[in-house]
Order: sequence, then C-alpha cells, then structure tokens
Amino acid sequence: MEVELNNNEKTAILKYASFFVMDEVTKSDLSNRRKKWIRFKPHALSEVIGELSYHFNRCKRGELFYFLDELICNLENCQTIFK
Repeated sequence: MEVELNNNEKTAILKYASFFVMDEVTKSDLSNRRKKWIRFKPHALSEVIGELSYHFNRCKRGELFYFLDELICNLENCQTIFK
C-alpha cells in the first residue's frame, strides 16, 4: 500500500518507529526527501502506528502531541482504506 507523507512525517517515522520499518523499499522511500508516496506492507504500517502511539501517549510537548496525533490519524485512515 502507498501512503502520502510529507518530509516532516517521514522524518518522524524514521525517528520514532524506524525499528518497525524492516522493508528496504519502505526505508528507501522514507529516506528519499523527494518521494511523496511511501510504500508500506500492511503489517508494517500497523506496527509503525503502534510505535507512534506509544510516543504520542508519553508526549509532554503540545506541538509534538498534535503532530503525532495527526500523523497517526492519517496512517490509520490509509490502513482502513486498504483493508
């Protein structure tokens, strides 16, 4: 499945959930600043959402709180569409 992400969102996934990005294609897509549509395997997307949720639940800064919330909602919406 492909998910549209901006550079800030890609950076956040690499920072907070890189452990769950095992697929080399996904890693390459996330690292490419010019790439807009990121390819994920369905199970990997669920794991990334879970890890981002972990950080969201422990977030103390307002700006990061809202950013992660929006990113998680976007990923969950994409996941729902592809089910």
